[in-house]
Amino acid sequence: MFIRLVWLILLVLVAGALASWLASQPGMLQLEWLGYQLEMRTSLAVALVVVLGLIVIFADRLLRGLLDLPGLLGRNLARRRAAQGHRALALGMIAVSAGEPAEARRQASRAQRLLSAPQLTDLLSAQAANLSGDHRAAGRYFTSLTGNADTAFLGHIGLARLALEDDRSDDALAEAQKALSLRPKSALAARQVMVLQAERGNWDAALPALNVIALNVPTPQMKAPNTKAPNTKAGADDEDAQVIARHRAALNFLLAREGVPEFMGAESTGGGFMETGSSGAVHSSTVNQLQTALAAWPAFWPAAILLADIHLAAAAPRKAVKSLEAAFRVMPHAAIATRLQTAWNSNEGKTVARLLKLVAASGDTAHEARSVVAAVALAHGLTGEAGRLIGEIPDAERDAATWRLAAQLAESGDNPDPAAANKALRMAGEAPRPRRWQCTSCQQLHDRWQAHCAGCAGFATLDWRRPDGLSPLVSNSNADDRLAALPRPD
Repeated sequence: MFIRLVWLILLVLVAGALASWLASQPGMLQLEWLGYQLEMRTSLAVALVVVLGLIVIFADRLLRGLLDLPGLLGRNLARRRAAQGHRALALGMIAVSAGEPAEARRQASRAQRLLSAPQLTDLLSAQAANLSGDHRAAGRYFTSLTGNADTAFLGHIGLARLALEDDRSDDALAEAQKALSLRPKSALAARQVMVLQAERGNWDAALPALNVIALNVPTPQMKAPNTKAPNTKAGADDEDAQVIARHRAALNFLLAREGVPEFMGAESTGGGFMETGSSGAVHSSTVNQLQTALAAWPAFWPAAILLADIHLAAAAPRKAVKSLEAAFRVMPHAAIATRLQTAWNSNEGKTVARLLKLVAASGDTAHEARSVVAAVALAHGLTGEAGRLIGEIPDAERDAATWRLAAQLAESGDNPDPAAANKALRMAGEAPRPRRWQCTSCQQLHDRWQAHCAGCAGFATLDWRRPDGLSPLVSNSNADDRLAALPRPD
């Protein structure tokens, strides 16, 4: 404001100085026209010309303003309608996010009246109709979106979601595939395609979709057991990468399992692999698929068991030993220990000694490995070695299975100790549960790994871990007993 005042004062001073200069100039202006004669000072003539020019400019601006007045009023009205329409659109989106179907539909209708942007208003109307449960109306709006190149992807995604909600999985898959064809790098569409293909058991068709999802996530790296990602963006990315790794391992494992006899790779450790020289040939691609599964998820021990059975059936015990030893180091399990004894073709004492070489000095699974080896030793009557191994595990680090082993050890031998056995069983009731297959989505427990959770139908959601959300006394103490998985001595 002050600057404008200064400029105004300067302008007045310049105009006054110019007028004074003109007034001081000598000279007369004489004009003769049609018998008329006009005389005036030159300075006055200049002033009249300037005033006349200003009048002409003002008249021109006034005339232009009057002629443009209807258009100006129309543009102002259009701007107000657009502002009100965008406000209604924003309020409608907020209502959808808040779960208010009535308000969302009211704002969607208002936005359609005020805005000439069918892509935006149809999208809001579809969301509002879907929120209120009117799938037919939502389907109409989503279908209208598919007619425009800019919104066709969102239209197909919306139709796929509606089809899923109506239990029309075939239509959902078709719409998701159309969306993925429009945006080949869309993780959203690829995730729908992968889940729906896996639901049908089309593991081959699900893998390409998983590869698209993986493009949007860092290289999958499965974390060590029982570790949690920090509550940061990097932690969220790491969690997504683990989910992708679990999906990749599951798909490759399921593909491999289709190419082998049903009894191979059984989780029970009383055998399961084909006899050496049997006629069941296994294609090399099956081995590659199992190796890919283990590379993605090293702790996925069922894949290691199946891979070892294939090598044992092909009279290649060294290859079986290599995969089993690597799996035991990552995730020790009684089934792996039994397969190793077969692959090593060794007696009980040598088996225990070789297993001990695979036990890490420290780490998340070191005490679990000692417990597994102790179970092997106890099953073969090596009570002294079993007692030594259990004694190396601190009481605070023992799970329920380890305490049950301690109880059985106290009851065995020449001098059984019932009091120590009872104490160990009491401690087992309070100790953490052994690892089980638990769904990461609904937390349901499973005795065996399977592609889909029986509780929530989630694909590849089972993880081998200590059960979450269960108190020690609630879990089935016999479900993961390590001794039950081992053969008894004759």
